[in-house]
Amino acid sequence: METKTLQSKQILALTQSAIFIALATVLSFLPVYKMPMGGSVTLASMLPILFIGVKFGYKWGISSAGIYAAIQLFQALIEGNVFIYCNGAGIVILCVLFDYIVPFGILGLSAFARPKSGKGLSIIKTTITFGVLVAIRFVCHFITGVAIWGQWAPEGMGKFLYSLLYNGQYMLPELIITLVIGVFLMSSSQIEKLLTKN
Repeated sequence: METKTLQSKQILALTQSAIFIALATVLSFLPVYKMPMGGSVTLASMLPILFIGVKFGYKWGISSAGIYAAIQLFQALIEGNVFIYCNGAGIVILCVLFDYIVPFGILGLSAFARPKSGKGLSIIKTTITFGVLVAIRFVCHFITGVAIWGQWAPEGMGKFLYSLLYNGQYMLPELIITLVIGVFLMSSSQIEKLLTKN
């Protein structure tokens, strides 16, 4: 009986995680606006991935975020507008790690905000966790901005300032949209129940 219950929970986690990943992917394909050299503002495409960690914990959160990171990388390869700017294998590896794998994979750590048994969802704790993870994603993009994209900084503007301004143009709106929509959804009793009941 316990084995069947465990299997049912795993099937539920797998199914709902797949739905959340699909939703995040669809939202990432519908940007509000796109930056010329990568990056875009979306309607909270990271939020479904963040929700997986909150609902199912670290194992499901990190693995789902890793899958989402791979989808984003695959999407960039299909569009063909990113790696043409990378000169050398080291730069390509840096780009893959800090523009895709780490910044999107880190979203799975949203499991830190997962409610303890018998407790409801803390909107404040969850919002802070989401904000920190999106900020870490910004830092990752800032690193590649300095190391790779900074060579296109306008004359008289340093690589650090250029990376800060370029990545800030889309990451700041993305952060605000994610947190506003996240708080709105988590304030709903139905969404709270979805994220806290297995």
